Amino acid sequence: MLVRVTACNINVTAANQGDCTETFNVTIHANTTSVASQTITLGNGTSTTITFSWNTTGFAKGNYSIDAEAGSVPRETDTADNTLLDGWIFVAMPGDINADGIVDIFDIATVALAFGSTPSDPNWNSTVDINNDNIVDIFDIVVVALHFGETS
Repeated sequence: MLVRVTACNINVTAANQGDCTETFNVTIHANTTSVASQTITLGNGTSTTITFSWNTTGFAKGNYSIDAEAGSVPRETDTADNTLLDGWIFVAMPGDINADGIVDIFDIATVALAFGSTPSDPNWNSTVDINNDNIVDIFDIVVVALHFGETS
């Protein structure tokens, strides 16, 4: 996954594979930095999806590997599946879709190619859904336009 926003949502599905109700922490890391954590309680054999919001303001521009880690619980013997590395988030300046250090016509053209698309469309490009509302629309183009000509 490649996302270029100042805040993004990260969805994690946690499951309790044990035989009793458990309470544990789920933590999201960007590289080695913890960016969000939540304590959850799950009944045996149940699962839930947790949405974390990561505000990337203050993080250096670049790639961040994202992992989710479920804390171990008493009597847990199988911890091999407690950590999942799943994807990358690229932190760049707003509107710099191709991360080349300048917001220019190439960034607008990339958004235009996916204009009107949603995740079920063949021309969907999650990278250009800048505001993460699952549609590439005028609001995404406005972000690029507002930063047009900026360089890093």
